[in-house]
Amino acid sequence: MKKGTVYICHHIDTEGPLWENIQELFNRLDIIFGLKLNPTYDNLEKLQKNEIHIPSNIKDSLLLAIDPHTIGFMRNWGMIEEMLNHIMSKKYRNELKDSFGGGWIFNWHIMDHVGFGSHNPRHRDYGYHNILDFYKYMIEMTESYEDAIHWHFHPIPFKKEANIPATSYDNCMPVLLDIITRRLIDRNIFPVVNRAGFHTERIDANLFLEQWIPFDPSNQSVDDINQPNNQKDLANGRYGDWRGAPSDWSLYHPDLYDWRKPGISNRWIARILNMKSRHRNISEEEIEKAFIKANKGENVYLGITNHDWRDMAVEIDEFRNMLKLVSKKYPAVKFKFSETVHAFQNVIGYSEEEINNNHVDISINLEDNILRVNVINGEIFGPQPYLAFKTKSGEYYHDNFDFQEFKKSFSYVFDEYTFNLALIEKIVVATNDKYGNTCIKCIDNLI
Repeated sequence: MKKGTVYICHHIDTEGPLWENIQELFNRLDIIFGLKLNPTYDNLEKLQKNEIHIPSNIKDSLLLAIDPHTIGFMRNWGMIEEMLNHIMSKKYRNELKDSFGGGWIFNWHIMDHVGFGSHNPRHRDYGYHNILDFYKYMIEMTESYEDAIHWHFHPIPFKKEANIPATSYDNCMPVLLDIITRRLIDRNIFPVVNRAGFHTERIDANLFLEQWIPFDPSNQSVDDINQPNNQKDLANGRYGDWRGAPSDWSLYHPDLYDWRKPGISNRWIARILNMKSRHRNISEEEIEKAFIKANKGENVYLGITNHDWRDMAVEIDEFRNMLKLVSKKYPAVKFKFSETVHAFQNVIGYSEEEINNNHVDISINLEDNILRVNVINGEIFGPQPYLAFKTKSGEYYHDNFDFQEFKKSFSYVFDEYTFNLALIEKIVVATNDKYGNTCIKCIDNLI
């Protein structure tokens, strides 16, 4: 029987530097575990050495949360650049090659810290494109062209502090659309793969993603015994709620109203576990589950994730050591380090011919003050392409199209009810297809 291949996709929630002082750390421990102690380095050291009594029900999780690696944050861009120069080098990537002779591949899910208030206790790098441009630079400098840039977004909390998690897309939809619109107009990038912020989706995110983004490696389903119910910020599905979702490394289309169960929606969700975190971690047992599945003849998507504000080499090395142990048990099963779109395509079973022949393509043109968009090859993902435009005064906008023939032709009128065409500097229209192909068309020679 032909064996399947395990496609290993490393997804990095790419957020730039993160800083935390001792008071903020102990405040976080109180929020998560209800642990109230004076915020001193002496108490931190005693906790790490198990010299302060820790209730047994939170002990293992708390020790993970205060492990020197876990709290050893990359506090500035210099520290991140030093780390990246190491892990993005050909030498490091090739320390363990896959079954096809390939080295490690990174999928950089890049966010913008915008929409937050001036209070910035973690010293996040606020602004459009700051993180994106840094990683584009690093990819170029290290010639890491096998890597890919993808999408990550943090919903804005009520307090507008970047260190506080939130779940609502509806509450911050203008910010979300503004980031996508600016990235499309300024950097010619449109998201095709989503990594859920705080590992969390809700019905509003589910419906939003279904309009635009075909691939979504965000499922963190684990067995009940491994649910982080002793951590108050994660218990009872507060964040990262994937209870009931497939935990066997299978892909699935989500239900329209419940992202956790298989249904009739169009995007694909993949499973992804954390690396050396305080919850929902990849393990030798979980890696073996993927190899067992491949040994039965299925291609398997094995997703792992971490952040760029920790020493990723430590986490990659730990995973590679587990991978070596498991792969020796299944010598007939091949594994491949992969860019995420390629992995989705291969696990779903799309042929290269099908992907190329049906590559979505659109035409756009202006007829007087009417923008007309026609699908000339393939089929768009979702109900309409994404419309973005920039005014000559420097404002960015997104809007809906008028539907002509469903999923085939669209129009948009520039006039007194929207903007007069004379005020427009640039128009960009983008769409994906179900294969992960992207088409972006631009009109920027407006007089």
